[in-house]
Amino acid sequence: MPEILDALDEQQRAAAECVSGPVAIFAGAGTGKTRTITHRIAHAVTNGVHDPSQTLAVTFTTRAAGELRSRLGQLGVGGVQVRTFHSAALRQLRFFYPQFFNSGLPDLMPSKFRFVADAATLCRVANDKDSIRDLAAEIEWAKVNILSPEAYREKAVEVRRDLSGDLTIEKVSKVFEAYLTRMDEAHAMDFEDVLLLTTAMLENFPEMANAVRKQYRHFTVDEFQDVSPVQFELLCQWLGDRDDVCVVGDPAQTIYSFSGATSKYLINFASHFARTQDFQLTHSYRSTEPIVSVANQVLAKDATSPVRLSSKRGKGPKVTLTSYTSDEEEAKKIGSQISELIASGISPREIAVLYRINSQSEIFEAELSALGIPVSLRGAERFFERVEVKNALLNLRAGLHVTGDRPLLDTVRDILSSVGWRSQAPDSGRSARETWESLNTIVDLAAELQAKDPAAQLPDFVKALDLRSELEFAPSANAVTLASIHAAKGLEWEAVFVAGVSEGLLPISHATTATEFNEERRLLYVAMTRAKTHLHLSWAKSRHTDGKGYREQSTLLRDLNF
Repeated sequence: MPEILDALDEQQRAAAECVSGPVAIFAGAGTGKTRTITHRIAHAVTNGVHDPSQTLAVTFTTRAAGELRSRLGQLGVGGVQVRTFHSAALRQLRFFYPQFFNSGLPDLMPSKFRFVADAATLCRVANDKDSIRDLAAEIEWAKVNILSPEAYREKAVEVRRDLSGDLTIEKVSKVFEAYLTRMDEAHAMDFEDVLLLTTAMLENFPEMANAVRKQYRHFTVDEFQDVSPVQFELLCQWLGDRDDVCVVGDPAQTIYSFSGATSKYLINFASHFARTQDFQLTHSYRSTEPIVSVANQVLAKDATSPVRLSSKRGKGPKVTLTSYTSDEEEAKKIGSQISELIASGISPREIAVLYRINSQSEIFEAELSALGIPVSLRGAERFFERVEVKNALLNLRAGLHVTGDRPLLDTVRDILSSVGWRSQAPDSGRSARETWESLNTIVDLAAELQAKDPAAQLPDFVKALDLRSELEFAPSANAVTLASIHAAKGLEWEAVFVAGVSEGLLPISHATTATEFNEERRLLYVAMTRAKTHLHLSWAKSRHTDGKGYREQSTLLRDLNF
């Protein structure tokens, strides 16, 4: 069906028409990678090249999986399995583990905190909250790199792992070993074990490997620049001696190296799969020419990133770089600019302030709140897991038995009034404001549904909310987003302010090697390419108004032509 590909540009279409793997798609920021891979799958299925029931698309988050599944549905394609690495592996474990072992599948622990704390206590290593968090992160890094405690010691020295506080590589190794023992005694597993155990079983039990390979013949992997060694090994086990796999990613957006992600599998994909066909997506449909120009300059010194963007948006406002005397002045000026943007007609939800570390958010929260501008912290608790949202949904369900033909919006407003919603936001109190924002977001969703379908009633609305919850399509409140650059990846806004672009913050002070510095460069690139039209970079010469704690402009901005 040629019409499936009609919506694609020439680069996207070339990749989508290549339905036999191995295929590697290098897709720059805002170039339509999700559109390309969904249309590729749909094209292959509708032309009978791929059986949807034998097709597995793998993503990194349940939200991304939900979006990909939704887009395939819009293209009229059903039956394709779309899962995260972990959910696909866990599904296979639950089915096959009882067939090969007398015991039940180990219990999956939602958090390794308790077991790490026990192991740290046993090894007489500091077990305060921060130390346990850092130990857990190191253990996760070791496991996704398929390292034993002994191998961890060697690798950690080799790559100069940066440990905080009193932790040493030797201490981490001992705690890691004790942790494994403790988990084994409890017949428990963590999320890394899900991947490790599935990979090991596929390697050691031919019956399982044959069954899985018979089930899945065609593979697509999104965000391939973020795969870890254990995820790559799992993919190889799924494939066996076959090579019908399409991967898509952007080495320029590799920003999770600290947790084990590596772009080497994307960059060197052809060395693993000899018949690889490469494609590049370079047309940015997100950012204007000035933004793309500066972003390309930032990336120019990173030889591992082959894609250079060209804008399909055309001209736009110049990218600005501003220095301020202090963090306080930076926050105040950014607040003023945001007020002006909102006054010009840009919705608060189309504006974001991005920063390198989470502790930078507080001053912007305070300043924007003082201006009466609502804020939303990205990376906070998931929308449908918030207490006030769960309570609201319970009350909406309780109202399902009420019949009548009142407009949906009136019904929802009445029900939510019983749990604290009012037509006006509370004057003060961050907690009260956040609760109101959550409830008001539900009211806004009801208004949207009523506008689309004036006959919609409460059961229709509850069903729509259930679908959103299932796919993790949390609605965005009409608020300015505050987020770390890591939390902003994959998102976009009309206007983006990147704050704190100074030495010690971006690049971060502990980025001392060339590899670490290049990751900071990619972080800045990711931050810049979140912007559609307005991009403002800034830094403060000192932390305080008294001038103490002098800073310098980031070396990442050196020689950039604005």
